[in-house]
Amino acid sequence: MDDEHAESSAPRRRRPALSCTICRRRKLKCDRSLPCGQCSKSKTPDLCVFSAPKPSSSAASGSIIASSSSEQRHALSDEASSVGNGLYVFDSKHRVTKPRGRQDELQELRSRVQMLELALARGNSVQPPESSAYDYVSERAVRPGPDPISDQVRNLPDRACFRGRNGRTRYHGRSSPDLTLTFLHDVLAFLQGRKKDLKAEGSDYQRMKKFRFELKSRESEYQGEVKRGMPASLKEMLPPRNITDELLNLYLTTFETTYRVLHVPSFLKEYEAYWAEPEAADTTFIAKLLALMAAASCFISSSTTVNGNDTLHDVAVTWMLGIQSWIGSLFMSATAKFDIMQIQCLLMIARQALAVDGDVVWLTSGSLIHSATIMGMHRDPTRFPKMTPFWAEMRRRLWATVLELDLQASIDVGVPPSIDPDQYDCDPPSNLDDSDLTEEMLEAPMAKDRTILTQSSFQTMLSQSFPLRVRIAKAVNSLQFTLPYDEALRLGEDLVRSMNEALIPFPTPASDGVASFARSFMLFLLHRSLLILHRPFSLSISLSPKYSYSRKVCLESSLEMLNQFESPLPSLQSSRTPCLGHIGGGMFREECAHAATTLCIELSLQFTEAGSNSAPSMHSGSLNDIVRSQQEVLLHVLERTQENFGSRISPKGNGCKVFVFTSMALASIKARLNGDDPLKKIEEAALRAVKTCHHVIRGLPYEDFQGQPESDLSDVGPSAIHTPDFGSSTSEFSFDPLSMLTSNPNDFSPLDFNNMFDPSYYKIPELWDPNFLAL
Repeated sequence: MDDEHAESSAPRRRRPALSCTICRRRKLKCDRSLPCGQCSKSKTPDLCVFSAPKPSSSAASGSIIASSSSEQRHALSDEASSVGNGLYVFDSKHRVTKPRGRQDELQELRSRVQMLELALARGNSVQPPESSAYDYVSERAVRPGPDPISDQVRNLPDRACFRGRNGRTRYHGRSSPDLTLTFLHDVLAFLQGRKKDLKAEGSDYQRMKKFRFELKSRESEYQGEVKRGMPASLKEMLPPRNITDELLNLYLTTFETTYRVLHVPSFLKEYEAYWAEPEAADTTFIAKLLALMAAASCFISSSTTVNGNDTLHDVAVTWMLGIQSWIGSLFMSATAKFDIMQIQCLLMIARQALAVDGDVVWLTSGSLIHSATIMGMHRDPTRFPKMTPFWAEMRRRLWATVLELDLQASIDVGVPPSIDPDQYDCDPPSNLDDSDLTEEMLEAPMAKDRTILTQSSFQTMLSQSFPLRVRIAKAVNSLQFTLPYDEALRLGEDLVRSMNEALIPFPTPASDGVASFARSFMLFLLHRSLLILHRPFSLSISLSPKYSYSRKVCLESSLEMLNQFESPLPSLQSSRTPCLGHIGGGMFREECAHAATTLCIELSLQFTEAGSNSAPSMHSGSLNDIVRSQQEVLLHVLERTQENFGSRISPKGNGCKVFVFTSMALASIKARLNGDDPLKKIEEAALRAVKTCHHVIRGLPYEDFQGQPESDLSDVGPSAIHTPDFGSSTSEFSFDPLSMLTSNPNDFSPLDFNNMFDPSYYKIPELWDPNFLAL
């Protein structure tokens, strides 16, 4: 009896649970797969967690553990992570995108059997998750391993980001457009398919190489002619006053409302004094005037000429060369002055706006940082005992401008910024109008509330988010990409909060053009940092569905950025208010193309998802209508962007590369959505875009043949088009860049336009180079 009583009172072992914790909590039938069907349907495969007993020490030394093979132990370590409270977390990120084969299924069965054996070997009972204080937050915190990131993003593609050979190489980091371009698979397949044609003797590419060499030689010869024919003094370069007044007004209502460089009342006083007595003008003032006019010339149409001879853009480049030569003639100690720093900032703004010198602009920004540091501008101005309030505020403004120029230049090439926020203690500029500052004042004026719009509102508000944007740029462009996704989400939330606060002073819609330009520029810079932060995760969406938020942010930010560039080109006589859309080069055009590429990748992902989720459902009709409506909107935005790029092609060919590549990407997306052959449509679009560029650089305005059928383009012969001079009309030589190839547009292929359109002085390999993108 005693034995029977002891046997009946013995505690019964609880039967181990085999369903996942989510199905047990929701009381659903679990199919026990990894992840289970219920979690897959609810789009939460990463939350599929199975509980298992924690093996005791005695059980661990038993025959079951001893008899397990090394393959089984390896499977357990790969598929499950032991948690101290008895939970085993299965990471299902690879199960979402990779179909399981027979070998994978057998491996999972072995793992499940091994876990059941461990559960049975445990002496004590197994507590369910509900009674063991199961917490989703703690489960996520202990999940091992870094966030899954695409290999292209983590390691960077060799041919796209490590370009050139031997002594002529270039590196482009994660924030540059080169990385994003590698995700346009149809375009890359088209380029790679022409590899044999490239290497064939007498091919278009071989002929193009010969032309490139001749073009570079003539360009160098032209630059020599310009330098030899350059006026002896900067004063002789000044255009008539009507042009000077127009360009000065353009600069003061655009860039000076964003990058604060000048004290406008003081500069206007010098400006009027110069025209009253030109002989007494200081060379430093002339250099400032020429530099700011060169920056403002980006808002003028590329076909606008000065005195009926040279285009304004050519003259602006001559001004920049003259200023650089003048600065180079000064002693090194004389360049570390506030006036020279202002001139160098104005030159850098002009380089970014006119796309002069390419990624070498970042070298200039580093030199600016060093010069400003030597002058002590990185330190608090009050540390200088003889510093007046006026000059203290001017130094704060110029230091903030130098920092912002360096940050944007570093983002262009994909490298970390030159300085950290902890390396300077200079305060941000105050929210003051220029009229509040005079050189004679003895006390600093009280700064206005940040919600009040002033001439310094843009710089004041943008400086608040500068440390955050530097941290984002450093994390993304670091040598090893180790930014956790949770940290990226937190940084993104902080940046969006800063963006909302920064837009408070600027009315919506803007009541005047000045506030409109500053607001657009603010949105451009902040959305650019937001895209830099989320784009690495958005490009890795195939590895984990949790990056869907980053994908959404990239889509919305790209649309917002392209919206800032919606505007027709003005002429010099136009009274329209300038905006970002008038700028045809530099980081503005490249970042606009980068945003358009992001939209193309989004449409490509939607097409891929529609093909993989082809099973009909009750609500498939309405959902498909919504998706098609969204795709039509995105296609319309891309078409307008393509037209904007076409209207900004200069007679020398600047901008053709962006136009041709955007045309190819758009043709690929349309072909996929319409069920056509993408490679065939890409080739047709590329050929048409090349013919368009051909006619534009031969002198025909883009608007004259916009929307014409392809057959009409070939009817425009060379005799009907005036070929503009490559240099000045008064120079000793002028030539037609295409006359060396052929006069028949039908003979052209996309490969004829290697990198002739965006000539750079450092001769790096460009998009059409066969060594680019593993060609």
